[in-house]
Amino acid sequence: MQSDMKRLMQTLKKAMACKLALMGLTILTISTGCSTPKVISADQTLERMPAGQSLTAPVDGWFMTDALYQRYRRAVADRILEVETKGTGTNAPASK
Repeated sequence: MQSDMKRLMQTLKKAMACKLALMGLTILTISTGCSTPKVISADQTLERMPAGQSLTAPVDGWFMTDALYQRYRRAVADRILEVETKGTGTNAPASK
């Protein structure tokens, strides 16, 4: 009986910790999230093109392969992290 009670208390403690973490994450997401939607003009949309299919561009621009696009996105993400860490004063290393 006592071991069941001990196990129940441990489960309740873990559940409370999970609830607090989830509540904190929810509050953080709400407080730091975008308050207004961003509108992207039609000439700035991204369309996925499978290999072997022809592309007729509706506007002038550049075609990027998946590998180049991933490198570009990683560079943008790294730069955002760099700017954010400078703004908060922390020295978090940028991921590669």
